[in-house]
Amino acid sequence: MSAAWRRARADLWPLLVTAVVVALLVAVTDAVPRLLTARADTAVRTAVAQADPAADVVVTSRYGAGTSDATAGESDTTIGVDDVARSLDAALPASLGAVLDPPVASAASSDLNLSTAGLPTGGLLRLAYVWAGQEPAVRWRDGVAPGRPGPDLAVQVGLSEAVADALDVGAGDTVSATTADRTVVPLLVTGVFVALDPQDAAWTARPELLGPRAYGREDARTTVVAGLLSAASLPAARAALEPDGVTRTFRLAVDPQALDHAAARDLVRQVAALEASPDVLTVPGSDVRVTSRLDLLLTQVGARVDATWSQAVVVLTGLAAGGALVLLVAGDLLARRRATALRTVRARGTSLAGVAGAAAAESAVVVGAGAAAGLVLGAVVAPGTVTWPGVVGVAAVGVLAPAAFATVTARHVEPRRVPTDRHRRRLAQRVRTVRRVSLEAALLVVAVGATAALVRRGAASLSGAADLLLAAAPVLVAVTGALLLWRGVPPLVGAALGAARRSRKAGPLLAMARARAAGAVLPFVALVVLTTLVALCAALAGTARAGQEDGAWDAVGADVVVRTTSPDTSVEQVAESLARADGVDAVAVARVQDDTQLFGVPRVGTVRVLAVDPLPYGDLLARTPTGPAPQLGALADASDAARAGTGVRALPALVTASLLDADAALRWGDVTIDLQPVGETPALPAPQAEAGVPTVVVDRAALTAVAEALADARENRSGARPAGADRGVADGNTVWAVGPGAPAAAHTAAATVGARDLSRAQWLADRRSDPLTSGLVGLVVLVALVCAALAATVVVLDAAASAPGRARSLASARVLGLRGRAAARVAAGELLPPTLVGAVGGVALGVLLVGVLVGPLALRLVTGQADDPAVAPAWWAAAPVALLALTVLVVVAVESSTRRRERLGQVLRVR
Repeated sequence: MSAAWRRARADLWPLLVTAVVVALLVAVTDAVPRLLTARADTAVRTAVAQADPAADVVVTSRYGAGTSDATAGESDTTIGVDDVARSLDAALPASLGAVLDPPVASAASSDLNLSTAGLPTGGLLRLAYVWAGQEPAVRWRDGVAPGRPGPDLAVQVGLSEAVADALDVGAGDTVSATTADRTVVPLLVTGVFVALDPQDAAWTARPELLGPRAYGREDARTTVVAGLLSAASLPAARAALEPDGVTRTFRLAVDPQALDHAAARDLVRQVAALEASPDVLTVPGSDVRVTSRLDLLLTQVGARVDATWSQAVVVLTGLAAGGALVLLVAGDLLARRRATALRTVRARGTSLAGVAGAAAAESAVVVGAGAAAGLVLGAVVAPGTVTWPGVVGVAAVGVLAPAAFATVTARHVEPRRVPTDRHRRRLAQRVRTVRRVSLEAALLVVAVGATAALVRRGAASLSGAADLLLAAAPVLVAVTGALLLWRGVPPLVGAALGAARRSRKAGPLLAMARARAAGAVLPFVALVVLTTLVALCAALAGTARAGQEDGAWDAVGADVVVRTTSPDTSVEQVAESLARADGVDAVAVARVQDDTQLFGVPRVGTVRVLAVDPLPYGDLLARTPTGPAPQLGALADASDAARAGTGVRALPALVTASLLDADAALRWGDVTIDLQPVGETPALPAPQAEAGVPTVVVDRAALTAVAEALADARENRSGARPAGADRGVADGNTVWAVGPGAPAAAHTAAATVGARDLSRAQWLADRRSDPLTSGLVGLVVLVALVCAALAATVVVLDAAASAPGRARSLASARVLGLRGRAAARVAAGELLPPTLVGAVGGVALGVLLVGVLVGPLALRLVTGQADDPAVAPAWWAAAPVALLALTVLVVVAVESSTRRRERLGQVLRVR
């Protein structure tokens, strides 16, 4: 033990380097998977919590014809609504039920037209019975709760204070409402109530029960109110609105905190199964449906999680490989420092197994201490179950590397015998060359194959240990590139040596001679791999950040966008307000309709329709990075006849290239419109979700004119006008605006009509703070910093390995008259060339790799763009070159300081 301790003390700093590297690698490989899992869970919960519309699971059911009885009592409602809601929990799959809140049930009528003294222009009335474990608690300010109908058969309802005041009615008043087919429904207001708990979940089924809601233009508002039905009065409402005037709705809200990424796929399958087969819920009635956006949201966020995880695997695999190379370099240095001792013990009869065992035992202690420290650090950063595969892999390399190098060093106890025959020497050299070339060629083939597979499959396909070869593709390319660069170092040094021979000073000649003789391939390969990873991470981070800027333009389409939940004339009011606001340069109104049916084109069933005012929209696009779109001017000219209503039945449109020669027809409302392609759709900003979906651009006014003309023609032929033909055919649902004052003006204008606004700056801030995006960028920066530190460590280890030979050469040169400063320049000239070649080559290789891997790594899911982002390396991609050059200078300064303390006798002594 004392001998082992003395040996360890003599080589303390290489052992400490090994322990620190192991601790760092173990901490990262152990903690990062848990951190990514936590980020994935947070992303799932955030996506569901912020979903608009909500991701609730909604079950709807109509009562059907002939099932109503106006004289039925409360038991009819209890059986048909309350008991059904109670039974849903038992009918749901256990894992799905665990993430859903108790159902909120309602039985609500269709919209009824209503006109009262307080609402002379008319409004919409909805009758609703609501239940959330029980009927909501209310206090009847006037009158009593609704009950069974009296002799007049009027449906009894209760009104909240706010609704009663808006309608100017009170308890005991009778009002008449009409259905869409003009059937009169008499209503008796039995009382006016005050909700004891306005936050009761039951009220969320119909918020208009507590107060009127209005939408539409300021000069043409539509007011929506609701009347409360009791369990006793619901049967009468059903009878009055027979057959399908009342719909039961059971809404099960999703609890975001109960979700996690691990269970997301099962939930997607279960929700999809319920949507396909709602009968398993045993909900009575006709036309039972289950709808939810939960499966769509979980699928979308799951794709982002998978892509983020795969990108992280690629980066972590590179870090692990780079760390393993550093441990190999440290093991090689340790064996070199102990070369004399190892050969001595070998000459005294110690077996190679004994040498390897002693080295492995020492390494096990060092690696064990480092791994323990790394596990503690990982547990502090991210508590949880240890990620053993990564920890074991790092520890194995740390233990085996010193043992392997010690064995190889001890094996060479005798000098290698060189044949005296020139032919045999050449033959031996050829054998070594063939082996080297074969190894490098095999590595090149594997690297090219792994990269090609990664490009073909994409990083998102990485799913298990079998895909680690694909994840290691960047490392394999870096190793192959390092070996090729290494073959280029001798010619470069040789050329520099030739130039140094012509110099009048001895320093350059000595430096180049040492550089040619002292190089080692392993540290060089490690250096190139690590600098490649730093540049790769810098390019990924820079590309992600720049791509998010472009993604904001794609997602928003302007500096700000205002959207309504449905087409509404109020967007015109928003547009007018924005056009008058200071700091707004351009405004455009549009009707954006997704999933619009298209006929006449094989393999294209739906398209995204963009109905715009071509000239204002073209002016707006010209002020964005999208740039001018002259096709919009051509569309405006081609739509003149259609806008004028001169008998045109085909709608001019800009379509994608695949639709230019097709006889396509568009389903718009209840009419089918033939399209007349007049040009190709220009490059337009589009949300990521719409990437790859064909876009058809039409003139809003032309669309309205053609659709109304077709509706008139049908009415003339059949006497029946298509439903909805009298409503705004192309009312807008989107307003875009650009200009420095647009976001503030849009926020104010949107609030007045109840619309939603989203600025580009807000989207960008939300994206950059997204759990997955911020986590991935943070990981990339962390790996870059660790790899940069490891690269500097490699430079120090390599310099330490060649230090004895350099010290002897410089000592001899100093005896011959070389000055101290010149000796420092000689040392720098020896160390800098391979370091700079490796650093510059690694940086270039890393940036080139990102250009190849932008698509396979699915960076568009990080940036939010519709297409793959352009490569934009961060400024610090070249930092490794400066860092490693500075490290060399520091090493040279330390060595020079050591030499200044040497006495003349030490310098003259034979070393």
